[in-house]
Amino acid sequence: MQPIDRSRDLVWLVVVLVVAFVSVALTVVVVRSVGSSDQATAAPAPSATLIAPQRTPSVPTSSRGIPATERPTSREPSSVDLATTWTPPADLPQQGRLLHVAIPGTRSHFVARDALLWLPPAALVADPPPLPVTVLMSGQSRGAGPDDVETGGHIAHTMDAIAGLHRGLAPIVVVPDQLGPRSGNPMCVDGPLGNSRTYLEQDVPAWITSHLRVQTGATAWTVGGFSQGGTCAIQLGAGDPQRFGNVIDVSGELGPTEPTRAETLHGFGGSVAAWRAAQPIAVMAQHGPYTGTSAFFTAAQLDRHYGPAMPVVAAHAAAAGMHVTRWVVPGGGHDWAMARAAIAAGMAWLEPRVGLAAS
Repeated sequence: MQPIDRSRDLVWLVVVLVVAFVSVALTVVVVRSVGSSDQATAAPAPSATLIAPQRTPSVPTSSRGIPATERPTSREPSSVDLATTWTPPADLPQQGRLLHVAIPGTRSHFVARDALLWLPPAALVADPPPLPVTVLMSGQSRGAGPDDVETGGHIAHTMDAIAGLHRGLAPIVVVPDQLGPRSGNPMCVDGPLGNSRTYLEQDVPAWITSHLRVQTGATAWTVGGFSQGGTCAIQLGAGDPQRFGNVIDVSGELGPTEPTRAETLHGFGGSVAAWRAAQPIAVMAQHGPYTGTSAFFTAAQLDRHYGPAMPVVAAHAAAAGMHVTRWVVPGGGHDWAMARAAIAAGMAWLEPRVGLAAS
């Protein structure tokens, strides 16, 4: 008989405690009003390293595994208050399901690697409800891609913990490849480096709504990411508020950049004007004022490179009318240990906003 491995249960319990702590801390500290920018430092929060399992999770290589009951209908609702209407059925599993899925660049012709798809327990029952959806993106570095959100960010453990606190309810999470096969930086725009913006704004949502039972209103759709993915998230959320009603920006930059000015401008066809127009602050000035967008901005206390951008972008978002919450992660740097804590906090913050938990 093989010994029982309890390490995964211990890790899951730690994640539950961290998510629960952050959820309570944010609920206590943050008071929301249109155009407000609220600071939530949560100084006594547990170290981000507590979330990290001491192993590398494996990701299924098959794109199969989406239940037939997740096939969407033509009449999915704009939003649903599942916090008060959902009754967990007897067949509710204890954990969600993590898959690889192919999301083709049908309109953009963007070449993307397989995305990750996490389905919460509520999506795996015989009669699943239409759920909110979160599009989450990795950062950009050599070899970076969607799998980093699991191997570095342990998104399945985090989301299992959140679902465990809310009767199996959590957003469906889709992690597309915004970087391309060589882990480049198309800067989430359409240009010589690839039509990343059209891929994320059209191809990815089209795949989601044609394969999954999701709510259709902007309040149920969230875009988020870490580092370059965070920059991309505020670009998309600010530029397409009719699609994305919520933004989670984890240590994003002031705007899309490559290592050098020449490389950056190459991604915009050499146009300085196009580059300036793609800066999140410029996008917010163009598309604001916002009346229904909520945004969660976070960065590490000790991140001297990316950290200073957070309060600047958050302040502009609040001035443009977004409901803004800020959280400074105590200690930490620009790495996945910090990002795991920040994403967990962001997803806990999101639950009541998408009707999955009492506000």
